[in-house]
Amino acid sequence: MKSSLLALPLAILIATPALAVQRIDHTVTVTAIVPTDKFIVEPLGGNWMNEPQKMSFKPVDGSLEPIRKQLTMKSTTGEIKAKLLTAPSMSSGSNTIGLDVSIAGRRLSTSPETVSNVADSAAGTVVDFLVTAGTKPTAGYVPGTYQGIVNLVFETPDPA
Repeated sequence: MKSSLLALPLAILIATPALAVQRIDHTVTVTAIVPTDKFIVEPLGGNWMNEPQKMSFKPVDGSLEPIRKQLTMKSTTGEIKAKLLTAPSMSSGSNTIGLDVSIAGRRLSTSPETVSNVADSAAGTVVDFLVTAGTKPTAGYVPGTYQGIVNLVFETPDPA
């Protein structure tokens, strides 16, 4: 009888699952943008528009290297126009460097400028995107860490 009483707790211990479980949870965010096939303006060569772009300083002549990228554009409803929401610039403290922005070789301002005509827009086109520093001061740029934002708007006619 003694041996059967000892066997019973051992059997219960072996048959009982572990009470503590270690666990690690992860959450993965998945996103996708599926644009309309009627109007598209997207960066070519990666998502560079959502990443800071660096204008490298060239110590030999004291200038800033332009930012040169490309955009893919398409509109089945007409030409594509672009404009700036504000005059673009970079600042470091109280020092400012003006920026010039061009798309498809056309310098942008706060007024809409055609950057893709009707035929090119309908077929889809790749255009150059260029940001350059404005006129360099005669004394050169004031040292600092500069940062700024270029706010762009692209427009095409509404479908009829």
